[in-house]
Amino acid sequence: MNIGKIMRQKYILFWGLLLGWLPAVLAQTRQISGKVTDETANGLPGVSIVVKGTQRGTVTDANGVFKLTIPDSPSVVLTFSFVGYRSQDINVEGQTTLNVNLQPDQNSLEEVVVVGYGTQKKKDLTGAVTTIDAKDVGGRQTVQISEALQGSIAGVSVTRSSGAPGAGANILIRGITTLGTNSPLIIVDGVPVNSIDNVNPNDVENITVLKDAASAAIYGSRGAAGVVLVTTKRAREGQSSFEYNAEYGVQKPTALPAYASAPEYMRLFNEQATNDGSSTGPYSQDFIDNFERYNREKPDVFPFANTDWQKTVMTRATAPRVRHDLVFTMGTNKIKTKASLGYTKSGAFYDNYTYERYLFRVNNDLQINPKLGVNLDLAYKRTSTVAPVVNPIYEARVMPPIYDDFYTNGQYALAKDGRNPIAQLNEGGTSNGTFNQLLGRLAFTFKPVDGLTLTALISPTIDLDKSKAFSKRIAFTNPDGSASSFSNQPRTILTEGRFENLMLTGQLLANYTRDLAGGHNIDVLGGYEEIYSRNESLSASRSGFALNSFPYLNAGSLELRDNAGSASEVALRSVFGRVKYDFKNKYYIQGNLRYDQSSRFNRQYRDALFPSVSVGWTLSEENFLRDNPWLSFLKLRSSYGVVGNERIGSYPYQATISFSNALFYQNGVVVPLNGGGQVDYAVENISWETTRTTDVGLDAAFFKNRLTLAADYYQKRTYDILLALDIPLYLGYERPQQNAGTLDVKGWELETSWRDRIGKVNYSVAFNLSDARSKIIDMKGTQILGSLSTFKGSEYNEWFGYRSAGLYQTLDEANNSPRLNTNVTAGDVRYVDTNNDGKITPDDRVLLGGSLPRYLYGSTLRFDYNGFDFGLVMQGVGKKLSRLPDEVVRPFAEAFGNVPAELIGRFWSKTNTAEQNLQARYPRLSTRSLGANYESSDFWLISGAYFRVKNVTLGYTLRPNWIKRVGLQSTRVYVSANDVFALHKFPSYWDPEVGNSSYPIVTTLLAGVTLRF
Repeated sequence: MNIGKIMRQKYILFWGLLLGWLPAVLAQTRQISGKVTDETANGLPGVSIVVKGTQRGTVTDANGVFKLTIPDSPSVVLTFSFVGYRSQDINVEGQTTLNVNLQPDQNSLEEVVVVGYGTQKKKDLTGAVTTIDAKDVGGRQTVQISEALQGSIAGVSVTRSSGAPGAGANILIRGITTLGTNSPLIIVDGVPVNSIDNVNPNDVENITVLKDAASAAIYGSRGAAGVVLVTTKRAREGQSSFEYNAEYGVQKPTALPAYASAPEYMRLFNEQATNDGSSTGPYSQDFIDNFERYNREKPDVFPFANTDWQKTVMTRATAPRVRHDLVFTMGTNKIKTKASLGYTKSGAFYDNYTYERYLFRVNNDLQINPKLGVNLDLAYKRTSTVAPVVNPIYEARVMPPIYDDFYTNGQYALAKDGRNPIAQLNEGGTSNGTFNQLLGRLAFTFKPVDGLTLTALISPTIDLDKSKAFSKRIAFTNPDGSASSFSNQPRTILTEGRFENLMLTGQLLANYTRDLAGGHNIDVLGGYEEIYSRNESLSASRSGFALNSFPYLNAGSLELRDNAGSASEVALRSVFGRVKYDFKNKYYIQGNLRYDQSSRFNRQYRDALFPSVSVGWTLSEENFLRDNPWLSFLKLRSSYGVVGNERIGSYPYQATISFSNALFYQNGVVVPLNGGGQVDYAVENISWETTRTTDVGLDAAFFKNRLTLAADYYQKRTYDILLALDIPLYLGYERPQQNAGTLDVKGWELETSWRDRIGKVNYSVAFNLSDARSKIIDMKGTQILGSLSTFKGSEYNEWFGYRSAGLYQTLDEANNSPRLNTNVTAGDVRYVDTNNDGKITPDDRVLLGGSLPRYLYGSTLRFDYNGFDFGLVMQGVGKKLSRLPDEVVRPFAEAFGNVPAELIGRFWSKTNTAEQNLQARYPRLSTRSLGANYESSDFWLISGAYFRVKNVTLGYTLRPNWIKRVGLQSTRVYVSANDVFALHKFPSYWDPEVGNSSYPIVTTLLAGVTLRF
């Protein structure tokens, strides 16, 4: 039979049927058009409109307008749907024009939540998972995402110690997990990254935190400290826009310490000198009484300066902050692209300190055919930092006012033997860093049959960093202009470094979902992952530069040079799976299993299995609760799981050789020779740290989902924590790391929110509260002692020291009491003899209380009305023990330093009355008793609890017709303030979060505009 003839007959038959049927089809269709608006009557772009029961549909344009050809039938129903809004089904019989108003969807339980290697509906979760959206991240107007998380999620502790340009924050999930690294695993769009702050806050669609082992066990050996999943924004079909956001802000310190003036300093220095046995102080009473005259007549003569060093160094009362963002979005049914370019620059209160960052990201979604899709993403980060080589904050606070900053001839003064803070800041050199990161992500998604999704992902990350620190020698002059023999350092030094890192992530995933007859639903995931990382570093230095203006190694001395280099690589291979089953959305069970192999361990010990199981029971689906008018949703859940920690160094099981130069006597001459020797004792069976977690939780919603509630109680225990255990000294090795420690953490969390609408006002209120407390169960006799100590029975980093009983008021009282040493006398701190042995020794030290924050809370209020939006974010710590910082309470640092104003009039003194000394808060001024008085004790501990208004934002979105005539879809203007107010028990000029000698925490006031074309 002629095959060609048969094919021609089939083509003729096909076209004949098509041409005969087409007129009938055309005769049975019609067109409908209209506009979809939101709750404020503004056009809503990107709304999906589908003829119910078919795949025919369209989306609204930028103004919310749509046109659609539909069957000319009396039973045609259109479904209007948009993320965050309630879907509507409308019968369009006899209508050619249709205007639809969509209302916000209050049922957040139907939201899809990103979980490990997939997504789930919020109502189907059986683990402890919390999600925040773009408003909670980008809406906080922070430079770094880490800071935006502060107070946002129950169980997530975000701490910072500095408000310096580009400074981030430390993130802890459910307290301490190990004695080493406790930072969580960060995943961006399915790819692990080394920092959450490498993502533009305005690029974030949502952030999910996996807090318990049941949700984090899918990440196995990397999930012990919790997992943070960041999902970036992607384009949707029908979107077409270009956005430009410009923002300018100013920053000012929330608080700055104050110090004694020059005459006060001299008087107090004299007092401490006489307290320590001198007959008189070094500064005459004439200097003190007539200081103003001497300062006016002899300003260049020591000690007649009266320099406010903080004001001298911090030459600007405010520091600028600038941000620009460009966002391009385009979406069709085949290609969806979202590209963004962000630029941020932050200045400081003093010169030679800046932070500059470029962030570029493009996310592409390509639909090759109905079954095959491709994600092609590219992200680039470039950060440039400039900072002084010295810490000007510390230098300005330690330097007394009696030292001059500038002579009257305009030259830099010597200050303290050439240690002039402003000279070092301006002329002492800078440390420059440039950090580049390029990340690519290619993912193929194939759906061969209904319910089955296959995914293949490859993602390279390349880091190219360089640093250059040029520390300059400053030549000073005397007041008469002659050359001085003093300088800030012996010679000029240049140190340069290069760092390169390559990380490759590869994944193969298979996910199958099926709704079976009778209400049975299954979701099965299987996956394979490999992660490889290799880095190399190189450093070199020279000193002895003849020219201070040429920061290149060739200009340094050939005899004063050094160099170093290193490299390392690690790899992780994993197989994992997840099975989720539910019956009629009522009874849930989920199991996770991950098998990891890590190159960090010896071959026999590098395998580990991490299982978890979780269950849930939706009581609100039971007949006895289903028709309850006030209960919308109620689910009980429980979980148990095992996760691990592999961040214990690259190859701790191997013996390493350390190379160094040693001097040898050869042929009557001393010569340096290079040699090597084993330093570390190798423990071959070193292995994973393992954390087992049990969690019970409750999810509920009331009053048609307007009120939501989530509560959790958990216990987790970490086994085989790495510790440096003692070995005999005669072995000649450093103490080796061994699996030995055990740590417990118990805690609870509460999250609640209320969302509603009154007329045209939409509002929401959210609150979260959580607590976690750690306890060391076993350390095999090892103790980490200090003011913050860790040993069996203690909390992690618990305060450890003496208990105090006020101040000795008389010499007899001191002589007749146990004391640290014979220098202790009237006016010194009195310690308690806790072991009753008649003396004060280190054996009297006891645990004083935890240093970690507890009862963390946060709250968010939002209002929207007729184009106006208002947001208020509050955050705080309910309980914490903090030590009063030296910059507030310790005088004469380094034996010559400044005196904090907090002490003046509040310390014990021989010139006080007995009644005044009974009220004294601080000990006497003494250098000899300084060590005893400032020993670690509860005398210096204070409540570190605080309440802070984190952010206040007021915005207005303009969408009038005259704006649209010039091509603008909308314009939003806003003002915002960060860290505007705080309540705490520290002195008024100290911030509860700032660290010792750190750049101050700042209040940021900013204004911005967003133009959407």
